[in-house]
Amino acid sequence: MVAGKSEAWSDPEMGLVRRWLVDRDEAAARELMGLLYPRIAGIVAGHLPRGMDREDLIQEVFLRVFRGLDRFRPVRPMEHWVSRIALNVCRSRGSARARRPEWHRSDLSEGEQAAFDAALAAEETGPKATVDANDARALMRRLMEGLAPVDRQILTLLHLEGRSVGEIASLMGMGRTAVRVRAFRARGRLREVMKALEKGL
Repeated sequence: MVAGKSEAWSDPEMGLVRRWLVDRDEAAARELMGLLYPRIAGIVAGHLPRGMDREDLIQEVFLRVFRGLDRFRPVRPMEHWVSRIALNVCRSRGSARARRPEWHRSDLSEGEQAAFDAALAAEETGPKATVDANDARALMRRLMEGLAPVDRQILTLLHLEGRSVGEIASLMGMGRTAVRVRAFRARGRLREVMKALEKGL
């Protein structure tokens, strides 16, 4: 049975959780999935490990959510709890992936190549060229494939999703200092990945 403050049950999601846990109401389960799907799908899309199927990961997240509903306590927004599960699934499924990129410059689109060249130039002389934001984001996602899953998630949340350090700490169950340190080190590794790729072009 879910425990918590009675007023928490006024939230739509929590009412559905109670109907599922107490009555095993299938309609409530379907409605809850409909409410949670956009959030889960968005996180999975943003943190999808290379070569993994998006819908498979979404299904795995839902399985973990429903397995853990009887342990959920409404002391914090359900969105945070579900987001953490989704991030953990992506991280665990991506941990077995290779840490080094498996692609070369020829694999990059024309826009990604331009973003890559601009990033290398910025390392030397500061930003000068104007780069399409979508190309820059696509390139960053490619480069981050060479990072550990937790570092990839932190940089994605911080630089691609615009989350604050406090939000990331809450979502990932880490202290703010730990997030800042890992982000700093991950950016350093990202630069190393770029240099290695440059030499191997």
